[in-house]
Amino acid sequence: MALPGAPAPGPPSGPAPPPTVLMSVRVWAARPLGLLPPPAGASAAGDALLRLQLSVRPGPAGGRLFRLALRHTDARRSVSIAEYNLKDISYTVKNASCHELTVLSSSDDPMVFHFEDEREAQKWWTVVSSSLREVQKAAEGPSVLVSQPAPLPSASGNVLPVLPSDASHSLGLSNKEELALRLARAIEFGDEQAASQCAMALARQQASLHILLKESSYPANEIRMKVGVEDATCSTNITIKVHAHMTIGTLRQQVFQDYGFHPSVQRWIIGQCLCVDDRTIGSYGIRKDGDTAFLYLLSAKRANLSEQRCEEDQALIMLPLAPSLPDSSGTDEKRKYSTLPNMAPKKGLTRVADNSRKMNIGEISRQLGMLQLTNPLPSQSRATPAAAVPPSPVQTGWSCAKCTFINKPTRPGCEMCSTDRPVEYMVPGSYQPDETELRRMQQEEKGILQYQQALEDERLQNFQQLLQLEEKVLVPNQEAMECRICYLPVAPGDGVLLRDCLHNFCRDCLRQVISYSQEPQVSCPFRDNTYACSSKLQEREVRALVSVEEYKRFLERGLVAAERRTQNSYHCKTPDCKGWCIYEDTVNEFRCPICWGLNCLLCKAIHEGQDCRQYQDALQLQAQNDAAARQTSDMLQTLVQMGEAMHCPACQIIVQKKDGCDWIRCTVCQTEICWVTKGPRWGPAGPGDTSGGCRCNVDGQRCHPHCHNCH
Repeated sequence: MALPGAPAPGPPSGPAPPPTVLMSVRVWAARPLGLLPPPAGASAAGDALLRLQLSVRPGPAGGRLFRLALRHTDARRSVSIAEYNLKDISYTVKNASCHELTVLSSSDDPMVFHFEDEREAQKWWTVVSSSLREVQKAAEGPSVLVSQPAPLPSASGNVLPVLPSDASHSLGLSNKEELALRLARAIEFGDEQAASQCAMALARQQASLHILLKESSYPANEIRMKVGVEDATCSTNITIKVHAHMTIGTLRQQVFQDYGFHPSVQRWIIGQCLCVDDRTIGSYGIRKDGDTAFLYLLSAKRANLSEQRCEEDQALIMLPLAPSLPDSSGTDEKRKYSTLPNMAPKKGLTRVADNSRKMNIGEISRQLGMLQLTNPLPSQSRATPAAAVPPSPVQTGWSCAKCTFINKPTRPGCEMCSTDRPVEYMVPGSYQPDETELRRMQQEEKGILQYQQALEDERLQNFQQLLQLEEKVLVPNQEAMECRICYLPVAPGDGVLLRDCLHNFCRDCLRQVISYSQEPQVSCPFRDNTYACSSKLQEREVRALVSVEEYKRFLERGLVAAERRTQNSYHCKTPDCKGWCIYEDTVNEFRCPICWGLNCLLCKAIHEGQDCRQYQDALQLQAQNDAAARQTSDMLQTLVQMGEAMHCPACQIIVQKKDGCDWIRCTVCQTEICWVTKGPRWGPAGPGDTSGGCRCNVDGQRCHPHCHNCH
């Protein structure tokens, strides 16, 4: 039984030469018109497992006859369903893994094929589209109808023929391929404008490209690459002759063809990198004889490889390639339009073992212990058991969790990909390392000692640098920065790094901070919205930043602040005298060491020649007889009642605010006062103590509705 649209077999016309199979692929397809029973393993939708096979045989007048065959395959047999001439069908691509075949002479629905592998679908379309173009060129002949539009020029100087309307999709693909060829030629000759135009045209069509360098871009010399082959139980070494332009995918296929190891079980590692199929071995650093690579072989179960699929793939690569078909016309006119690959056998790359001869599958199998395909998937294994292979001794070591390489027990990391050794792994107590491993361990110990010595030298150097910085009075900034006070840029060396907090400021700003400081210790001026530095400037930093006169005034301000904050302190009552003391309860008199005045600590005055009673009586009498003193006292009391003056909350003298903010300071006891609350600004501990005082800006609240910046 044949599919609709399939040509009927003709009468025999003598023996014909056998066809040459260009490519064969496996696809899933909806059962065509119910002609096939659902095979085992078919999907619920009724899909059938088919094999598409493209072949070519000599045709009349020296031409070529391309045939596309559909075959139904199962575990026992392969049955031919239909066979079409390429000129009688339309083959289109729906997406990356779905193609469609339409018989031009039939009104039936098109057949849809689904591929398991997108790369295999791309390779199949490349061969089919090349064959379709050759069929169209051969069918068009030397003449073109006048009514057809002018053909497009190609990159080689030929023209692309105008195709019929039913091949519009093939024409679009042909244009894309021609643009890709023009892009490659423009890049090769350095024509940036033409390359840009071709790239934009391909981008507008959203063409999917695969760009690789030509073989001529790589070194032409043959390379003898050393390969370490290993599976889960044992290992061996071989030497393979390769070229730098070979891709990893090609290398997998060649190993499969020569040694029988399926590409899906191969894991190539070169230069501590897990290789991918599209990159060349030259890009991984294989450039000269003796360069090494590593091939690890997975088990068939782990690679999800069935024995049936492996046998089918082996049968495909073992198909003999027929020699080139003779051209009876004796001219190259037809051949120059051919876009098919040359059907002559390609020269295979020679693989040799370390003893300068090629190793067969049996020899490598005996060295590795067993072939990877002797353990197929349980669900697809055959009833006939595989030939038993004697087991080899298990290799001692730990397996890398990333690249599965078996490392020596004493290695701290993977030799191939540098992954750390598993933490739970313990080196066997009976393990004896070989000479090479002992040498490596000695080198590692030497490297550790050198590393520790380098760390010690670095610590010593840092310590010497710290000593040098400690000897300096000021530590300059090492990098350019912005002063957080004046916001001006500061060049390296022009600023100062404070030792206690490591904040940087310019010298001028720090000098002003010191000059206006009323405290005996200058705080770091760093402030932001969330943090205020509480570190202090060191005495040597203060002395180095200001002049001699400024430093003297700074010390005097420090003495005044110390006197103000010291309990039982007493200042000499001689006008403009700077002497003061700290007295005890048992002391009633103080002889100033500066003016030598005798101060009475009980009367808080100097009354030499009078005792305390005589002095108090004379003072009261003076106040009663002095009208100016009484007038001044009355005026001050009036100012207090009107709110223009107030009594100091500490010493009770009358103070007055002239202008400015609500922060004032008592001129006698130096107490900081809040003008609006008429109380102290701070708590009992002094400046910064918010447990008492006016508590302005604590929790974001003002101390008084009429507060005018008392803090």
